Amino acid sequence: MSTISDRFHVYDDPLTGERVYYATHPTGVKMAICPKPEFNSSYAIFGTKYGAIDNDFSVDGGEFTKVPDGIAHYLEHKLFENEDCGAFERFAKTGASANAYTSFDKTCYYFSCSERFEQSLEILLDFVQKPYFTDDTVLKEQGIIAQEIVMYQDSPNWLVFYNLMKAMYREHPIRTDIAGTVESIAQITPELLYRCYRTFYNPGNMVLAVAGNVDPQTVMEICDRMLLPNDSPVIVSRCPEDDGRIVQPFTEQEFDVPVPIFQLGFKEKWRKISERDSLLSGIVRSAVFGPMSDFYTRMMKKELISPGFSSSFMYHRGVQASILMGQSRSPEVLRDEIFAEIERVRREGISPKLFECARRSAYGSMISAFNSVDDIADSLADDLLFDTSCFEEVKAAAEVTVDEGNAKFLEQYDINNSSLSVVRRRGEA
Repeated sequence: MSTISDRFHVYDDPLTGERVYYATHPTGVKMAICPKPEFNSSYAIFGTKYGAIDNDFSVDGGEFTKVPDGIAHYLEHKLFENEDCGAFERFAKTGASANAYTSFDKTCYYFSCSERFEQSLEILLDFVQKPYFTDDTVLKEQGIIAQEIVMYQDSPNWLVFYNLMKAMYREHPIRTDIAGTVESIAQITPELLYRCYRTFYNPGNMVLAVAGNVDPQTVMEICDRMLLPNDSPVIVSRCPEDDGRIVQPFTEQEFDVPVPIFQLGFKEKWRKISERDSLLSGIVRSAVFGPMSDFYTRMMKKELISPGFSSSFMYHRGVQASILMGQSRSPEVLRDEIFAEIERVRREGISPKLFECARRSAYGSMISAFNSVDDIADSLADDLLFDTSCFEEVKAAAEVTVDEGNAKFLEQYDINNSSLSVVRRRGEA
């Protein structure tokens, strides 16, 4: 009989004190399990490296296939149904709370529970591996998802984001809603769904991450029973070539909003980045533009921003950009203020004191995230999907310096390669 040491590589992280059991199941599924015996709850996530931007792909060196936009999201919806009963009904019997989501580069199915974990894990692994599509069920889902698409298109936050993506990227599928368009989903057939499923829902492209009051050996035994052997083809998913330059510097749309909303994006030429790069990006944004910064205080006093002013870093295959967003009565004036602050920081550098405050805040947030089984499993799943390490990011947060922050800032904020997207009320200037 095999033991834990035979099946897992055990990693003990010196900074967080966490222990994680890593393995690659014989079927090819990558696994990470973080036992938290002191917790009452458990969380599992079963994911595939397949998202909205994977709409042009080849398998085992064959010709490339272009599929309709939104098919990854459509597939996620349909997997919850099978010939007998839906997955949600099955989870209801174990008391687990389950759901799924599709992003630009992954699709994940998950549940959380405080009891009957083993039965819920069996349900998760079972329904994701048993697709069932017919002409009637696919047609029915088209109406449901079409309503969802129309609803999102009536959201100012949706409009401001996708208008920005169109202003920054000429052809990349990031320009299109994850759910696709009403026209694109009308082209989806059971045959296309099965083709995408067989391509991307193969064991070598999938991961399982678990955290909470669980036993690694028990999880492995369930996987031995439930995971189905299958081929793991070589997948090449491509995006259109991008020169790294924006399409247009400004875009606006009229909508019934009380205060204009905006997103200001700074586009970068895509490249593979490290955990340290990603961590630095967040610390720099917080130090220069966050609530603790002098800039934030000045803009609040000038009433150019509201407390919801925030930032993010977008990083997907072919997409790399820093984005500032929020509400402003004068988005164009605020943009000029942001540009002036960027030029000042480029000359004078980031305040060492503010950088250190932002670094400590990031480090504290990352450590505290290990008190959440959801956060742990989500981070481990991302690590397995994208060959990263949340523990390396924690280590970076303990080490990065303001000199590194200044170098990162110079890389990221090119005012001549930025786009401003605004949604404002009709007739408001």
